[in-house]
Amino acid sequence: MLFALGVRLLEIDFSDWRTGLLGAVLCPLSGLVIALPLMWLLPLNPLQTATLLVFAALPPAVLNYLVAEQYKLAPHKVASLVLIGNLGSLIVMPLTLAAAFAWIQPPP
Repeated sequence: MLFALGVRLLEIDFSDWRTGLLGAVLCPLSGLVIALPLMWLLPLNPLQTATLLVFAALPPAVLNYLVAEQYKLAPHKVASLVLIGNLGSLIVMPLTLAAAFAWIQPPP
């Protein structure tokens, strides 16, 4: 999967950067909007709650690109979304991990 995406990224032009930026913001945001109420609704222990939080904030998956490529549904836009979304995760994931670790071990 990564090889196929890498080949597409060699041909990428950044004309679809707005789509990628939108995906970089909306993907973790939508996951967290769904996960936050579930954290209080489900009977989860602190480790399970932190795991839910981390998985909710993950960036767009490479598999999305492969499906778009197979069905010829704007694979260049999806490649841009995956690339910029994963670059955005360099900002989102450290913040999410800090929140998850704080959730597991509250300060004394």
